[in-house]
Amino acid sequence: MDEAQRAELVGEASKGDPDAIQKLLILYHPALRSAIRERVRDALRHLVDPDDILQEAYAHAFRAVRGCVFDGPAAFYCWLEKIALNQLKDHQRALARGKRDVRRLRHNPDCTTSSCAGLADRLTAPDSTPSHKVARSETVAAVLTSLARLSDDQRAVVRLRFLEGLPVAEVALAVDKSERAVHMLCHRGLKALRTSLVSITRFLTRL
Repeated sequence: MDEAQRAELVGEASKGDPDAIQKLLILYHPALRSAIRERVRDALRHLVDPDDILQEAYAHAFRAVRGCVFDGPAAFYCWLEKIALNQLKDHQRALARGKRDVRRLRHNPDCTTSSCAGLADRLTAPDSTPSHKVARSETVAAVLTSLARLSDDQRAVVRLRFLEGLPVAEVALAVDKSERAVHMLCHRGLKALRTSLVSITRFLTRL
């Protein structure tokens, strides 16, 4: 994708177009992930997964982008990077203060990649299969950005249930909701996630 096409997406994103926002997030995902990895404190490196940080940063970007004015793609990227780095700072402060449950924290990129690919395959087949048509890194970006489009509750339960593999009872306890509510949030979240993944996979295969 050339600079003019990226600039067009930035203009659409600033108007609140979720598809344009997601495409830009995917395009900049590798650079943002590298920026996060470089700034993780050595003492916390085994506890911090850059993809977890970026998922929260992407959710924030979807909420905050409307009405923002960007002087081109470079300015948009700087805006995204600032959001991601602020998210990392908050996360590391919470870890240092002991406000995160270390038992549930992990930094295993292979686990994140395989979990995202498995969820993508489950939701998009037989329409398309991201893990077969695009690079694994793009599959992770597609899943994370699609999750970011969900409501906070939907994103939380889908992540815990299908990426981290927790049983429904543990998910319900973690989000302080009934098991029935968790099932409902999963159903609605997966339906929305599938729509987003199928659409964004078609975009990736054209790049």
